[in-house]
Amino acid sequence: MNELNPTQIFVLSDKAYELKNGFTQVVKRDLANALPFVDVETLKPITATSGLITPVASGFGFMAQLNGGRSREIVIATRGTVSHADVGTDINAIPTLGPTGHAIHKGFNTTFKSYVQQLNEFIKQQNLGFKPTAVHCMGHSLGGALANLNAAACAELGLNSYLYTVAAPRVGMVPYAEHLSKKMNAEHVYRVANEADAVTMLPVYPFVHAPYCHGTVLLDGGWATVSAFQHKLATGYSSMVNSTWKQMQSHTRGKQQQLENSMYPANNAEAGRFEQLAKMPGAMFSGRLLKMINKAIHDMLTRLGAQSLLSVGHYGTGSFTVLDQMAEILARYAQASHKQAKEVAGMLNAIMAYLGRATHTVADASVATIRWVFGLLHQSVNTMAKQAIQLVGR
Repeated sequence: MNELNPTQIFVLSDKAYELKNGFTQVVKRDLANALPFVDVETLKPITATSGLITPVASGFGFMAQLNGGRSREIVIATRGTVSHADVGTDINAIPTLGPTGHAIHKGFNTTFKSYVQQLNEFIKQQNLGFKPTAVHCMGHSLGGALANLNAAACAELGLNSYLYTVAAPRVGMVPYAEHLSKKMNAEHVYRVANEADAVTMLPVYPFVHAPYCHGTVLLDGGWATVSAFQHKLATGYSSMVNSTWKQMQSHTRGKQQQLENSMYPANNAEAGRFEQLAKMPGAMFSGRLLKMINKAIHDMLTRLGAQSLLSVGHYGTGSFTVLDQMAEILARYAQASHKQAKEVAGMLNAIMAYLGRATHTVADASVATIRWVFGLLHQSVNTMAKQAIQLVGR
């Protein structure tokens, strides 16, 4: 295996921010000290534009060769949001065709296109003097979205592409996710998401995480509330440092099993779990409660054969959506039996408890009611995510 370890990805994602104002001797010295596994003498800064209307140019990261026996491998590190122009890129979620010919987020694609020629020039065999044996693409937040496009573009060129994203939003739609899931080696994808980070839950369906069939690593949000600070690299993702991928993957599986057990107790499969969830102390904006809501929606859709609506088969990264299509599917599920109607109504009341509206009891599971409750949930998560990206920086 040639993957980089979580500590290296954390440091590379962090140091991508250092080139925002250019590549100086001071920055070069700092990078050389922080990244001993990178040949800083080969480093090429990435300059790109961001913005909703007027493009603003700035440093967006760097490309470089690795050191020693890995000198034929290269890294492409891109930074996250640090300016109001970057926020404009983040919110420009109109679908447009990306590097694979599939529909993706317009803002991310516009910034990617502004520097893709720099990637091409760096990667060209005649410039490097060799064909890279591996291309490692990584980044935090907006940088993770760009890393996704970097890895996709490299995979299209037939290069051995690795993708590592930290706190990344969703980049494309289902066809893009399916294409990337087939195009990239499952063992080359590492998507790290804090369960209490709202940014990883957006944009909502039809945007999904890509690839969505493998690679997800969830950091424990625990009982922490979903908050903007959970998105920051230093506060929400510091547990990556000194960890291994196996440890993080094992932890993810363990937390999912705990969630499964809490949702479906072995001694009482018919337990009124949502009634208890809605009454739990500290339910408002509880990361754990949101995980359980996502799990419930995941299970309902799976029983109906509607898994393609899910962004990923993991429960802590915002598998819900506010589309009418999903409301109609869950309404049909509720109509099948009294038990299922109670299950959907219970899930809706759990959402109301999460939103701090536990005193407002949802009595039915009609399309209109589901659409309304999901709309409230989407508005809340979207607001939280905007607050997170406006905290500019890492």
